[in-house]
Parts: sequence; structure tokens; C-alpha cells
Amino acid sequence: MSADGSFGSSSSESSLLTLILKEQDDRDLSSMEIAQSIRQNYADYPHGRVSVMEVSGGPPAGADIQITLLGEKTETLEELAQDISVFLEQTEGVTNVERSLKGAPPKIVLVPDQDALLQNGYSPEDISIVLETFSRGFEIAKDVSLDDLEEKRDIVLRMSPETTSVKDIGILSLPQDTERASLYSFTHLELQANPSEILREDAKRSLTVTASVLDGYATPEIGAQLEAFATELPFPSGYEWKTGGVNEENARSIQSILQAMLLAFILILATLVIHLGSYRKAIIVLLVIPLALSGVFIIFALTGTPLSFPALIGILALFGIVVNNSIIVVDKINQNLAMDMKQSEAIADASASRLEPIFLSSLTTIIGLTPITLSDPLWQGLGGAIISGLIFSGTIMLFFIPVVYAMWFRQESPILEK
Repeated sequence: MSADGSFGSSSSESSLLTLILKEQDDRDLSSMEIAQSIRQNYADYPHGRVSVMEVSGGPPAGADIQITLLGEKTETLEELAQDISVFLEQTEGVTNVERSLKGAPPKIVLVPDQDALLQNGYSPEDISIVLETFSRGFEIAKDVSLDDLEEKRDIVLRMSPETTSVKDIGILSLPQDTERASLYSFTHLELQANPSEILREDAKRSLTVTASVLDGYATPEIGAQLEAFATELPFPSGYEWKTGGVNEENARSIQSILQAMLLAFILILATLVIHLGSYRKAIIVLLVIPLALSGVFIIFALTGTPLSFPALIGILALFGIVVNNSIIVVDKINQNLAMDMKQSEAIADASASRLEPIFLSSLTTIIGLTPITLSDPLWQGLGGAIISGLIFSGTIMLFFIPVVYAMWFRQESPILEK
């Protein structure tokens, strides 16, 4: 049942039911506990299979556990996927094991007897010709001109329209020296699985097995167990596997964010060198970034906040905010020195005069981010990272930057007042 109260289904053999829970304060069980209770109650459901999925906030990141099998034959992939599915179903903390290859109604396959064909001088191609003639006809000639017709036509040899069912295969035969042998003398019929679709990846057929991890279990640990099991499976030559899912998505996302951080650091450094005309002054400005990062890690550790993907985005945004505050202090020191102020006086005046604007700008940023940080756990990391960095770096920066500036540029000001 969907959110509007109507039932829906993805196929004639499946149904989707969406449960909309009451507010958390109005119920005794959490969503995880309700989902697990449904799984246990319907574990042995005799009329089908029941899968329970919890809807999570944020952008989709794939299944918790995912492994993709690649190879040439669907049947071989099915066998390997079956072994992996059994392993996951027996692993504690794993639920909702699914395979991407959904079965359609079975197909009828005419399986040739290779030994019987060889003894009678036939090949599988001979059977293919007979079956093609039976099913859709065999083209004898193309663009033939007939006396009573002006247009040209193709000449196709096909069976009578009455012989169109599976049982009519019994009347088909292959020629022999003295008589015709029934096709059943060299073949037999089988019902085989018939996939509804065939997926390909890297020019190979693919089959994906996915699963969910229950709350309280470590997804990376279960993923490592799956990789160890897949490594021990006897994969035929030409077949391979690769993992995916939420861990790999997170890893790629984190890698892209780290690359963006490195690029941002280089661009900020280049801009500061051009603006300040000094590598040392540019580095002094950038030293505030490690201070902000240490504040994020310390406060996150104290509050138990996970370092999530939104938190990394917040750290990236924090780079520009804290560097902007640092530039204000260093630039004010340079202005004071340009006015022939003594170095100690220039540094002290810059720190005192910039205290109010830095404090107010940081305070307004923190106040503005507080609602989104408290409203949804998804954005708790993003807002929390910026707030933590500003609180920590804003306090220490006004002491740290003046001290480092005085130490690094002591030689340029021989008389440093005490």
C-alpha cells in the first residue's frame, strides 16, 4: 500500500505495502524493532516471501551489501549467485537477500543427445534447421519473380499453420537411409528457468546479489566476510566478481571530497600568495585550517557524532570560512606595519580590532546553522562540522596567529618590544 493508501505492485507475482508509522513519541517500538518483528513473524510464510525494507533519509547510496557476478552464461551465474545467497541468508545480521535476475515463466528447451546424433551422422545444426522451419520457416529464395504477380516475393518453406504447438514437435523428423526418424529419437524436452531480462556490464552478462544489514551490525565486517567467501568459490575461467553497495559508494564519495579538499587547499594557497605577496604569510593564514579540523574531531568525539558524508561537506565549507577570518587578522597586521607601527603594537592592535567582527560573523553563522543541525540527523554532520570548527578555531586563532606571525617575522623587525 502506498502513501496515499492504495495498493501497488511491480509485477503480477509481487505486491508492495508501505507502512506509515506514528510519530516516535507516540509508539513504544522503533522502526528497526517493528521491521525486525515483521521479519520474524513472516519468516516461514507459506504463500510467498516477505521482505521488509526501512526507508532512510538522504540520497540513495545502494544496498548495504552488494556483489556483482560477471560471466558468459546466465546458468553459471545463477549457480554462483545461489551459493552466495545461501551464505548471506545464514550470516547473522543480514536480511532481504535479493538477486537482480528475476525469473519469468519457464521456457521449453529441446536438449539434443550428442551421442545419438553422432551415431546417426547428424549434428545439432541439423536439428536447428528443422526447428527453424517448424517455428518461422526457412527462406529458400529471395526476390523471385512469379508469372501471375508483378512484384517480386521471397520463397519461404514453412510448416502447415496447424502445426504450431509444442506437442507438434513429435511429428518432426530427420531423414535416414530407409525411413525418417522422429526428432524425439535424438532429443528430449526440458523446462528451464527463463530470466525476464539479461543485464550486461563490461560486455559480459551480470547478476547482482544484494542484502540489507540489521541495525547493530557492522556493514564493513559482513562485507569482508562476503569477500572472503567469494574468493573461495570455484569461479570458472572468464567469470569474476566485484563488490558494491553503500560502502563502495561512500568510499567513492569520500575520495571525491578529499580530492576537492586538496584542490581547494592549493587554490586558496595560490590566491593568498598572490594577494599577500609572501609564502610565509599565506601559510600562516592556512594554519588555521588544522585548528578548525582538530576542533571538529574533538567535538564530534565528545558528542558521539559520526563523521558522515555531509560532515565532510561541512569541513570543505569550513575551509573558506576560517581562512576568511584568518585573512582579516593578517591583513590588518600588514596594514598596521605599513603605517610604520612597531611589530608588537601592530600585532596587538590587529588582534584587538578584529576580535569583534570575527566574533560577530562567527556567531551569526553558528546561529544560522543551528536550526538545520537540530532539525534532521542527516544534516547534523554538516552543520555540526561548521559550528565545531568555528567555535574551536575562532577562540584559538586570535592567540595563535599573532604568536606565529611574531615568531616567523622576528628577523624583519630587529627590535621586538617586550
